[in-house]
Amino acid sequence: MPPVAFASRRADLDWLRVIAFGLLILYHAGMAWSGWSWHITSPDSWEGLREAMRFLNRWRMPLIFVVSGAAIMLALGDRTPRAFVVDRLKRLLLPLAFGMVVIVPPQVYLERLYRGQFSGSFLQWLPHAFEGVYPNGNLSWHHLWFVAYVLVLTLVLLPIFLWARSEPGQRAVAQAGRNAARFGLQWAMVLPLAASTLWLAPISHNINGLVGDWYGVVSYGALLLYGAFLFGSSDLLQALQRQRLFSLAVGIATYAALHLGYFEGTVRPVIPPTARPLFALLSAINVMAWLFAIIGFAHRYLTRRPALLSEATEAVYPFYLVHQTVTVVAVWALLQIGAPPLLGFITAVVATFAGTWLIYAGLVRPWRWIRPLFGMKPGSLVGRRTLPRRAAGL
Repeated sequence: MPPVAFASRRADLDWLRVIAFGLLILYHAGMAWSGWSWHITSPDSWEGLREAMRFLNRWRMPLIFVVSGAAIMLALGDRTPRAFVVDRLKRLLLPLAFGMVVIVPPQVYLERLYRGQFSGSFLQWLPHAFEGVYPNGNLSWHHLWFVAYVLVLTLVLLPIFLWARSEPGQRAVAQAGRNAARFGLQWAMVLPLAASTLWLAPISHNINGLVGDWYGVVSYGALLLYGAFLFGSSDLLQALQRQRLFSLAVGIATYAALHLGYFEGTVRPVIPPTARPLFALLSAINVMAWLFAIIGFAHRYLTRRPALLSEATEAVYPFYLVHQTVTVVAVWALLQIGAPPLLGFITAVVATFAGTWLIYAGLVRPWRWIRPLFGMKPGSLVGRRTLPRRAAGL
């Protein structure tokens, strides 16, 4: 029997998924003018944009992983482990492989072209697309690293998710949720994140590359489990709703402390070893405070399911897969004409949403044989007002 909290689609969870991935598109559209190194980086940067993106960095990816953890429990339902694994391979591994072969190569080509590492057409470069591993070579998953992490972590953590689905697991999760709601024990979730920042971040390498990214693997794995727990306990969700203003205040206060103590006046802050314990603790509290506040507000206000939400929920995964290639093409063209940061950012955002929508609506959504390559079910859902319980999504 599936957990009661995951017996049907949740409007708040779908809203958070759409919002989180929408912010991801805005974030990537701004990377070229942030002053941080990216695939295609403008010589001109916009400090205000960088600071807004730094703020989003505190909770943007953690929210996506928390939502994904809840979605794993929804997708698991009452399926057998074998059926669930087969479904995850179809929804994650197939789009990842397709993306690395078809979606990502144009990004790498334009990067090589922009940096003077190649001259010639895309067709001339294509025979080199799979020579070596990025950044020295050309084979890469770029923004699709998230899909790889979710796939690997889902398989590694599957015994825990299966236990949480069992009757003893449901009772344990329910009891833990009641205790957390009563005594505020959800704040203990700070500790694993703080520990990973303190001990694993300094020894991690190959960030977003999975192998060697100890900090990413542990912290994102913890956030997947947090999502399953938070959205699996109605008592805890109610508590987060009641405490949303407190969580918001903690998030604002801790971010102010991080900004004044570590971020202000820097492009990429360097944390000295002596300051790392306090930084790790403040950082973890800040992340969880924003997550608790966002989930609390969503549980309170994002409870309706308009037709637009159903459409957006179906589109969000294909949008994620395609968007960065559209962004890189737009940014490359804008930098060729010397677009200033503000105009460039706004144009890149509009071009990304418009271009991605055209690809999704014209080349992905209507075609049964293409839909699975983008993590969608073969049957078209055009015209439906609702989605099946196990809709596509991470």
